Amino acid sequence: MAWDDDNLKKGPWGSTGSGKGEKSERPSSGGDEPDLEALLRQAHDRFGNIFNSKSPGDGFKGIGIIFILILALWLGTGFYRVLPGENAVIQTFGKWTSTRGESGLGYRIPWPVQTVTKVDVAFDRRVIIGFRERTTDDIRDVSSESAMLTGDENIVDIDFVVMWKIGDAKKYLFEIREPENTVKKVAESAMREIIGRSQIQKALTEGRADIEVRSRDLMQQMLDDYQSGIIINSVQLLRVNPPSSVVDAFDDVQRARTDRERIKNEAETYRNDIVPRARGEAQKLLQDAEAYKEAVLSKAKGESGRFLSVYQAYALAKDVTTKRIYIETMQHIMKNSKKVIVGDGNGGTILPYLSLDQLKGKSK
Repeated sequence: MAWDDDNLKKGPWGSTGSGKGEKSERPSSGGDEPDLEALLRQAHDRFGNIFNSKSPGDGFKGIGIIFILILALWLGTGFYRVLPGENAVIQTFGKWTSTRGESGLGYRIPWPVQTVTKVDVAFDRRVIIGFRERTTDDIRDVSSESAMLTGDENIVDIDFVVMWKIGDAKKYLFEIREPENTVKKVAESAMREIIGRSQIQKALTEGRADIEVRSRDLMQQMLDDYQSGIIINSVQLLRVNPPSSVVDAFDDVQRARTDRERIKNEAETYRNDIVPRARGEAQKLLQDAEAYKEAVLSKAKGESGRFLSVYQAYALAKDVTTKRIYIETMQHIMKNSKKVIVGDGNGGTILPYLSLDQLKGKSK
């Protein structure tokens, strides 16, 4: 059916109108029509009147209204919302313009002039190296990632987890490609370097905490050199073991080292017991020697002083001193003698003297 002026003037429901905003009603069996339908019909009639108007001015006016409506809708798409923990990166024709870190409602020039990319900077991301988790009980080892060479040329199997987050949204989006894969490669490289400088014994026992700290610092340094905008929160060693093919031999070595430490501790205990006692006895001998030395010196000094005093007395009175020395000497020699000599001392007869003590001794 061809369109003519009459058809153009018909309403949406088939009734005719004057083309000047007259309402056309929908046939119905009766009753009031809903308000929404009435509004839709009014809008249809108004726009239809604009396009069907014979006056050029009315047509330009209608186009202007439509352009204003479209412009208003386009400008309205420039509003965006930033949630807590997010950063909004604004780009103008693809080039970075600014980064907004405050949460709330913001505005930018709508697409295609400006675009907004939201990045969650509060969420902690995780990268696992050395294994893959299929399920909670099913863990597959990835030896190409976990096998590492230590500084003493031993092989150790290491599984670890790296926790990281975004620190600078601009650098994270524009300075690196595949950030998660980059973090994984950097973590594996840094861990291999740290393990390559460590002894296997420390890596398996008391050196694990030090390895975690050193590897985290090295990862952060490498990512900062890449201008990645990524922050490494922590590195956690989950499993540090020798390869499964040599685990029995390694256990034997560990037991031997344990026995060595035990024997060494026992020797240290014996040493700590015997050495102090020997030192005490040596100190006692030194003190006894010092006391004997002092006693001998004191006695010698006393004897020499006594001799000097006697000599001085002898020098003053030689006869008297000579007789006194003779008497004292004889008294000292004869004081333990059992014999008694009786005589006048002038060469007379010497009478024997029989002591009662001697008689008792003979009777026994």
